[in-house]
Amino acid sequence: MLVRILPAFLQPVYIATALAVAVSKADKKRENELMSIVFSGVAIAMVTTVPFATWLASLWSWEYSFMVQAIVSIVALAGIYYALPPMPVKEKKSYGSQLKILKQPTFIISTAMNFFMITAWFSTYSYFAEFLNKAKGMDATMVSYMLFLFGIIGVFANWIAGKMLNKSVTKTTAFFLSGTILVSILLYISDGNNVATIVVIGIWGFLYSPSFLNASTYMISSVPDSLEFGNSLATSFGNLGVTLGTTIGGLIIITKGVSYNPWFGIVFGVLAFVMIGLRRFLEQSERKSFSVKPLE
Repeated sequence: MLVRILPAFLQPVYIATALAVAVSKADKKRENELMSIVFSGVAIAMVTTVPFATWLASLWSWEYSFMVQAIVSIVALAGIYYALPPMPVKEKKSYGSQLKILKQPTFIISTAMNFFMITAWFSTYSYFAEFLNKAKGMDATMVSYMLFLFGIIGVFANWIAGKMLNKSVTKTTAFFLSGTILVSILLYISDGNNVATIVVIGIWGFLYSPSFLNASTYMISSVPDSLEFGNSLATSFGNLGVTLGTTIGGLIIITKGVSYNPWFGIVFGVLAFVMIGLRRFLEQSERKSFSVKPLE
C-alpha cells in the first residue's frame, strides 16, 4: 500500500511539470496541441507497457515488471537531466496569488466538470476486461486484442483532440464528453454481436482517450495565469474521479452486475454537461456586466 501511495502522490506533480515544460516557450496558439503530445506519451506507454508488464509477470513473476519500471524511470531521469535545457524561474509567484483561483466560480465549476467526466468514464473503463468478458462473452485473448485496439486509437485521438482544442476548448470538451452517454447506448445496442462491439470499442477508445487532456485544458482555460497550479489540480481531481468511478463501478458489479456499469456512467456524464452549461452561463453573464455602460 505504501509503495502504491508514493507514485500516486508524485504523478500529478510529474504530469503538471511535463505539461508546463512542453508549453513554456511555445506559441499560445499551439499550447493545447503540445499538451496533447504529452498525453499521447501517456497513452503510448499504456498501450506498450501494460501488455509487456503482464507478459513479464506471466513469464517469471510480477517483481520483474517492477524492475523494468525502475530501469525505464532511470532512463527517463537521465533524459530529463541531460537532454532538457535549464529552465530557471523568471518570476516567482506567491502562494496567495496561486490559491486565489480556488475562489473563482468558473474554476470551481470547471473542476467539478473534470471530476464528473472522469468518474463517468472510469465507472466502466476500470472494469474494461471484466465487462467484455462477462457482458460481451469475449475470451482473454480477444480482450487483450481489444485493449490494444483501444490504446492505438487513443494515441490518434489525443493528437486530434489537441488540434480541435486549439479551435474551441468548450466545443471539443463537450464533443468527447458525449461519449459517456453515446458509448453506453451503443454498448447496449451491440448486444452479443462481436463485430458491432469491436466498432463500439473503437468509438469508445477515440472518445475516452483524450479525457484527461480535455479536462486539464478546460480547467486551466478558466485560469490561464496559473497554468502549473491549475494543471496539478486538474490531474489530482482527475485521479479523484478515477477513485470514485472505480469504487462505484465495483459496487455496481457486486449489487447489479457489470452489464449495468455503463448506465451509471451516464449519470455523471450528464452532471459534467450541466457544469459546462453553468460555466458558459456565468461567463456570458460576466461579459454582459462588463459591457453595460455606467449611468451618467
